[in-house]
Amino acid sequence: MSLRAGVARVGITPPLGLPLGCWAARACLAQGVKEPLVAQALVLEDGGRTVAIVTADLVFAGRSLTDSVRDRVQELCGIAPECVVVHATHNHSGPSLSRGSGVAGLRDAPGFEGYAAVLPDLLAGCVYAAWHRRAPAKAGSRVSRAPGLNVNRVRHGRPVDDSLTVIRVDTAAGEPLAALVNFTAHPITVGGITTQWDAEYPGPLREAFGRSVPGAECMFVQGCAGDVAPFTDWWFGNNEASRHSYEQRDALGRALGDIAAELYESTATEGDCRVAGASQWLDLGRRRHAYSAAELAAAVAAHGNSAETDLPETWPATVHTMTSAQQFPDSYIRGAYAMYSHMLEHSETPVRTEIQAIAVGDAAVVTNSFELFNELGTRIKGASPFATTITASYANDYLGYLPASADLDAVANVPLAEIVDQDRWRWSYGITNSNVERGEVDRLVDESVELLQRLYR
Repeated sequence: MSLRAGVARVGITPPLGLPLGCWAARACLAQGVKEPLVAQALVLEDGGRTVAIVTADLVFAGRSLTDSVRDRVQELCGIAPECVVVHATHNHSGPSLSRGSGVAGLRDAPGFEGYAAVLPDLLAGCVYAAWHRRAPAKAGSRVSRAPGLNVNRVRHGRPVDDSLTVIRVDTAAGEPLAALVNFTAHPITVGGITTQWDAEYPGPLREAFGRSVPGAECMFVQGCAGDVAPFTDWWFGNNEASRHSYEQRDALGRALGDIAAELYESTATEGDCRVAGASQWLDLGRRRHAYSAAELAAAVAAHGNSAETDLPETWPATVHTMTSAQQFPDSYIRGAYAMYSHMLEHSETPVRTEIQAIAVGDAAVVTNSFELFNELGTRIKGASPFATTITASYANDYLGYLPASADLDAVANVPLAEIVDQDRWRWSYGITNSNVERGEVDRLVDESVELLQRLYR
């Protein structure tokens, strides 16, 4: 089966003068652009099946955004919706857009209506451009490690997935065309210290890769980073964590880009590659807790609706995301009450989610719409029949955190007044705020493996 591939890039930087997304405890609007935010598309076909992978410098790729992109791509290119991945790098320095997310309390930031309206066409148009550029190609993949660049931020003594994976795509003549580069770490290095839009560490990663491999479109694919932070000292509650800075961001991105470029150069490619794509819908049971509606209402009334006032334009050096919940607990507590109330109100409604897999040759990308904890992504990779497998969260929707079933036991019987105490329970962020019932994550893992096995046959 002769592989054909095309790639494209489009700018998606929001306007200046709008709220900088994803970080509270600051008052500034965007005043500049550190580097452009981009969306990139890779289209692959083997003469029988065509697939498209879109990566975007966004924090989420909500359901309504995904559906709009897929509908337009099918209209423009004829690519089936189940063969189109819309993946967010989980960029915390981008706009705060949920775009149809199924998580309670997530709303699009005000002022982005015009930007949000054109975003689906920008992403779909990027796929259209890549589709038009299809030409004979070759592909291959390899996996290495990037030790010392990430940490389990929930239980920092646990192992962490430090693998770095590259899927290489060349022209038929062997010239660089594209690279899917996968690593696992929350893009939170900059935090609230800036007044600029930026692409977080995937920006300098792409820049470093491009210096070593000119001509290749470097597309970053975020792994299962629900419990993974950058660096080795960024775990919840650590008052000694290294500071937010562009210097730290750039060092991380460049280190990853250099490893990826070296791996790319050592990856063999071939043109006889089968392309496949499929997706499956799951209805996962919604998490049930012991807090009654009356208890939650009383807690909300007692807490009040106070909000931080007189906020600085940007974060001072004393504010850090690893300890911010202890410094500014009110918003976290209000969010917890809203989340638990939403779970109670929708206890009989399942969490509906899509898993998806794309294959090229002996490599596959399998996606989910959660912030899956990294050990679960590793389980999927370990059971995959493909020689190389990327497990990517933050794709096609956003449905919140999803830890291992055993992790939920740690918070199962904690009283409401205690579980919202950020000094005692901030370490368990990603567990306390998961929407999915115990045991259901194992279904998602098993079904993801089964989907990969179906593509492999």
